Amino acid sequence: MALTDERVIEFFAKSPVRSFVAMLDSLRYLDGNWIWEALEYELFDEALGDNPEERLQIRVPAIRGIAANALLAFSGHAAAFHVVRRRPRSVQGFADQPQEIIVFYELTSAGRYMVRLLEALAGAVDTQP
Repeated sequence: MALTDERVIEFFAKSPVRSFVAMLDSLRYLDGNWIWEALEYELFDEALGDNPEERLQIRVPAIRGIAANALLAFSGHAAAFHVVRRRPRSVQGFADQPQEIIVFYELTSAGRYMVRLLEALAGAVDTQP
């Protein structure tokens, strides 16, 4: 997918993370990293498609003021814009424990370009008086 100026502006405008520095840190963290996600649901409700309380939980280290739920939202946002590639691998838990998913994230070519843009923007922000 070609990365146009309009797509870049849309990516920045719709991002759940509002700081260029935070976006840069998030993309650097996601690149080449395995992240454990825990998907909790009841099998019966899942089979019926009636599970409004299904939640995706993520365990990550603190990244310069970015909460774990913001990082999860940003990773979904970046995947929707084809900035990161997400490859999940499911791990079956015990009967009374939730299913766990290990997800590998890597930057696409558009993602590497986005990192260079964010580095330039973050550098410009740091040099402002």
